[in-house]
Parts: sequence; structure tokens; C-alpha cells
Amino acid sequence: MKGVILDKKGKSYTILTEKGDYMNRKFNETHKVGEEIEVAMTSFNYKSFSAAAAVLILVGILAFNMLLIPYGYAEVAINPSVELGYNRLYSVIKTEGLNEDGVKLLSENKKIKGMKIEDAVEYLIEEADKKGYMSKTEENYVVIAYTSKDGELNSKLEYKVKEKTENSGADLTLMNMEQNKYSDIRDKKDNPAVEGLKEKLTERNVPEENFEDVEEVKELARMLKHSEKEQNENGKPEDVGPPDHSNPPGQEKEQEQNNDDKGEEGSEDNSGNSGNDGDSGRPSKGNSGHGSSGGGGN
Repeated sequence: MKGVILDKKGKSYTILTEKGDYMNRKFNETHKVGEEIEVAMTSFNYKSFSAAAAVLILVGILAFNMLLIPYGYAEVAINPSVELGYNRLYSVIKTEGLNEDGVKLLSENKKIKGMKIEDAVEYLIEEADKKGYMSKTEENYVVIAYTSKDGELNSKLEYKVKEKTENSGADLTLMNMEQNKYSDIRDKKDNPAVEGLKEKLTERNVPEENFEDVEEVKELARMLKHSEKEQNENGKPEDVGPPDHSNPPGQEKEQEQNNDDKGEEGSEDNSGNSGNDGDSGRPSKGNSGHGSSGGGGN
């Protein structure tokens, strides 16, 4: 293919080909600017390169979205409240303290990023315990408000979190929230765990005035636990009574007692009758003597 030399620097030449492409070439022989020369084309395929580059860019974007952009969020509320942003592999890629204690806890623990979310939850509970946030005498509550779009993954995530925290001694509450709802709460600078607990209390018909001014996760979780306990106790099925054809409880013993009493009365009557029959069947001495004298008189 022919081309025209536009510029040269030593043995390097800039060439405009007849197809309108620019290229750089090195020649051992000397050429002049403006000279038309034959240019050998390489076997490099620009279209293939462009397609491959596009694929690599697409893969990079997908990897970026999968690994570096949060797929969901989870607020871990102990007393320190910490938000964990996790990717599609459920690895923590972002952390933020949602209250003063949460900021302090994160500032002292830098290695949470990169952990699987269930490991991060376990780690935060352990660190909170070391820092004295977990009570040694009262019941402890851990509330996790998290977002996710996949029901199956939700179940797996909850199972893993429960497995990791079962030995913590804390009462665990897990709440799945819609992403938009969670984001709206965060945009208002409110606490997702607090709002989620209040919603659950409302669903259980707890009067709103009992909790509307409460902003402490521990107290709200305690109220929810108490309401669940009351509902379970009130919702226990009543004892099933005996079949219609059977006697009510206690009546069977009463019937047996009545039968025994009747038996005793019958025995007494029979005994009395036997005594009377014996008296009437046995002649008195007086009657016997009168008979004899009567007979002798005749």
C-alpha cells in the first residue's frame, strides 16, 4: 500500500497512507518529506483489537460493579451503630459509624474491610464486648437491619450471621429492608435499626406513645422481645376438653363415689331385712307356751 511521508525524525517517519491512516515507520534508507513510498502493512487487525478492548472494558465495569460498588448495606446496632456496605460476594467494602460510639469503634478497628459480612458482625460484637459496651449482668441485644434483593441469599446470610453470633450471649434480631426504604431513612439522618424496630412494634399493636420518643436500640429491642413473649403466651392453644360422650373432669370419680355410697346403703338395708325375717320366722317363747296350754285344755 502506498503512502506519503509527512515528517521524519532520524530514521523514524510519519506516513499518511492512501486509506487515510497515519502510521510511524523506521527505515534504514533515507527518504524525503513528501516522497511517496510503498508501505508494507502488518497483520494487525484493528477491528479485532477494538472488539477485544471493548470486551475488556465491559469485564472491568462488571468487576468494578461486583466488587467495588456496594450491593447492599447492613447496620449492626449493639450500642455502637455501624453501617457495613457489602458487595455481591458479601464482602465488606465500606464502613461508617452511625453514632458517636460507632465512629469510635471503627476508628480503633481498621481491618473490617475485606471481611465477609458475617465475620465482620462477629468481630464487631467481640470488639464491643472488649470495650465494655456489652453488659455482664443484663441481657444484651444486637439488631441488624440489612438490605438485599435475593430471598435465597437473604436466608443464607441470616443463617451465617446467626451461626457466627450464637455464642455471643446476645439476643439477635435480623430485619430485611427494601433498598429504597433503607436509603430514605439514611437520607433523613435517621437510624434504620430504630425505625425498623418501631415498625415491628406497631405491627404487634404496641401503643405508639409507648415508643415514639425512644431512640435507643437496646430499649426498643427489649420492648419488642417483651411483646413477642406476651403474644406467645396469650396465643397458646387452650386445653382440648374430653369428647362429648365422656364425663367432665372429676365427674368420673364423683360417680364412682356415688356408686360406692349406694352399695353401702344397699348392704345396710339387706342386713336389716335379714334380722326382721329371722325374728318373724322364729316363734317366741310366749307363743310356744300358749299353744301347748291351749292344746292341753282341749
